[in-house]
Parts: sequence; structure tokens; C-alpha cells
Amino acid sequence: MRDYADLHLCPPLDDVSNARSMADLLVELNTRTIGLVLPPERSERMMIVHEVFKNAGLEVARRVNLKPKSRNDLLRSLRRYRNQYEIVAVECSSFPVSRVAVRDRRVDIVYFPKTERSNPFHARLATTCRAALEINMSELISSSNSGRSLFGFQRDIETAVEASTTVIGSTMGSKPFDLRSPRDIASILNIIGLPLRDALNAVSAVPLSIVRSNRSRLKEPQLERGVRILGRSNRDA
Repeated sequence: MRDYADLHLCPPLDDVSNARSMADLLVELNTRTIGLVLPPERSERMMIVHEVFKNAGLEVARRVNLKPKSRNDLLRSLRRYRNQYEIVAVECSSFPVSRVAVRDRRVDIVYFPKTERSNPFHARLATTCRAALEINMSELISSSNSGRSLFGFQRDIETAVEASTTVIGSTMGSKPFDLRSPRDIASILNIIGLPLRDALNAVSAVPLSIVRSNRSRLKEPQLERGVRILGRSNRDA
């Protein structure tokens, strides 16, 4: 049986009742692991909402959404926040930012907002993409032009499949109405072009791997990438 994840939840940190309703529904939807967006400037409220989801039986990973205005802005944010969060995501609103974000190993997830002047996820980015491309369901729900958004997502999926870019599916939910079951998300991803096996992995194996690998890395932040401790001698105790 698969374990499922939704790594993009952004409930208002001042609304505990809303967070509790979301947590209860996520449990009903068989979601096990969540990525909770916790803005650095709201640290005084973060633990309250964090505990609401945790007490419902969910595995909670701390996520930061970086929305840099320039390449240098992104690099500064990565140096500052990489070791404070289990998930680092970048909103790619411009090509200079996207070009760095897709290649930087400190970035776990990239997502491309579907706006009137959106920055597309094209082949030049996909072929060098080390991060996971995130498809957010709430953009389909809330968009004033759902047809345009759907076409944009189809184009992103086609580009990702051709370049063998990893894809994850999330809700970007801020209230219970935004949430969807992981299998529903996988079905939508499959309909818009992602192979079925990859669509199921996009809501299970892939997001879970991101969380687990980063938790392991944060325990030993001084190690080089690809190196991990298998055991310690008595001298290290």
C-alpha cells in the first residue's frame, strides 16, 4: 500500500480552526505526509499550526516558498534558509531566476505560476532541471481562465516527460475546499499527459523521497552531498 503526500499546504497561520478542519480532511483523504509553508517572518505562529497537523497524526515537513526577484536574491535566500527547512521551493516568475533554480542542488521544488505574463517551463530549463517540477491543483480551481491554465499544465507535463524531469503533484491548499485526494491528483496528472506510474509516484514516492533525504541531510549538515553516516564508533559517542 502506498503512502501519500501533499507537499504544498499554506493555511493562514492565524486561523487554527481552519487548520484543524484541513488536518481532519487530509486524514480522511489518506494523506500521510504534508509540506507546511511556514514563512520565516511568522515564526511566532508557526508552531501552533504545526502542532495542529501533527496532533492529527500527519507527518509534517517544514516548507519555505522563495519568491526571488533576481538571481542574486535567490542565491542569498538559499544561503540563509536552506538549513532551516526540510523543503525549499522556488516560484519561477522570471527566466533568470528559473535558470538558477532548476540547477541549484539546494532547491527541492520549482513551480511556474500560470499568470497572464507567466514564465514558461520550456526545454532549455527542463534538460538541466535537478529539482522536481510541481503541478499545483489549486491553480486550476481558482484560475479565472481554467482552460488557459490547463493548457499551460499540459505543456509543462509534455516538456517534463520529454526531458525526464521529475514531477510532483500538490494542492497548494489554504482551506479544506482546496484539498484533493492523492489519487484524484494523480488522475488529473495522468489525464494531462503524465504516464500513470509517474503520476502515482508524483503523489507518493517522489515527494516522500524529498522529505526523507532532506531530513537525513539536516541531521548531518556538514557532510558532502551523497555521503552519509552508516554508524559511529565508540570514540564518536
